[in-house]
Amino acid sequence: MKKMILLAATFSLMLSACAPKYSTATLKPVSEMSCAEMQEDFSKALAVRAEAEKKKGFSKENVAWAIFFFPGAVVNELDNREVIDKADARIAELRKAAPAKGCELKM
Repeated sequence: MKKMILLAATFSLMLSACAPKYSTATLKPVSEMSCAEMQEDFSKALAVRAEAEKKKGFSKENVAWAIFFFPGAVVNELDNREVIDKADARIAELRKAAPAKGCELKM
């Protein structure tokens, strides 16, 4: 019984500690976006970046990963950095394209 509880707790922890998902491959090209779509995409990228920032470094998720399964902490950290890089690239792309389209992006 104790093993089942420990296994369930570990599995729950693993699910909650994952880096946020953010893929730019399925996003609409900036050149085809309206100002409203650009603002929505900008806000989403900022939110995903903020979530990834909270889960990197000595976050409670990484500490838990390190205690239970050390390679998980390393993979989680790398995933968070990748998400931050992708979000930063998309934010820069949107900021560059917004003035050309006459759009203003608000934080």
